[in-house]
Amino acid sequence: MSTRDGSVWASAAPAPAVLRAGAILEALAQARGRTMTPARLAAAAGGIPRASVVNICAALHDLELVRAVDGGFVLGPGLLRLSQAYLDALDPVRAFREQVGRLGDREETLQLATTEGTDVVYLAVHEGTVLMRPTSRTGARLPVTCTALGKVMLAGRTDDEVRELLADRVPFESRTPWSITTLDTLLTELRTARANGYAVDDQETAEGIVCVAVAVPETATDGRPFAVSSSLLKSQATPGRVAAVVELIGTVVRRMDGGREQLPGDA
Repeated sequence: MSTRDGSVWASAAPAPAVLRAGAILEALAQARGRTMTPARLAAAAGGIPRASVVNICAALHDLELVRAVDGGFVLGPGLLRLSQAYLDALDPVRAFREQVGRLGDREETLQLATTEGTDVVYLAVHEGTVLMRPTSRTGARLPVTCTALGKVMLAGRTDDEVRELLADRVPFESRTPWSITTLDTLLTELRTARANGYAVDDQETAEGIVCVAVAVPETATDGRPFAVSSSLLKSQATPGRVAAVVELIGTVVRRMDGGREQLPGDA
């Protein structure tokens, strides 16, 4: 028996078939909806024999984890059930849904995210009454360096930790002309975020969109970083409007941490 992160493992040797299935699912995920033939899957999954790919995909098909399409395979709907079960088990996701459900009809769209490596991963989205060009969806990934969510979560780390995390990412990915591409500029932004208690993405992810984000207190997340954000049209992102949205997000994240203060708009 061995342990890892407090969990008990029956054996230190992983099952080869499970590893191959995982490699196949990852290859299909990287294909982003494109059908992959067994031959292409075999190569993309690290040289798994084609016959093994077919056998494993047949088993995954029975579990609805893959679908057979046009002589190849794509991801199946069973993964949605698994991902939803995973999200439902996360306390911050449940707390976020509970608190935004109390907002009633408001124009703001709110998003909950965490980090995975150097990516922001969106976990839940609460749609507001004012529709905007979508910049996020549940499961989507964006770089931590050009998102308010990413910056406010990075602000919880020391500068040295940020340098180590992003050392091989410089220059950072540029999604718009306003995206931050240098480490020094990012570190300056993080110091501002620490001082203000929130971070701003000023058209760094999408032109014409300003996003603000507040970190969820660690006491509500067992130390894993989470944050909540909302987006505004650049034309509407006046200092007063930004401050009001920051207040709304801040109240939501504090209530996620067990606070009982009223949400803006509560009776």
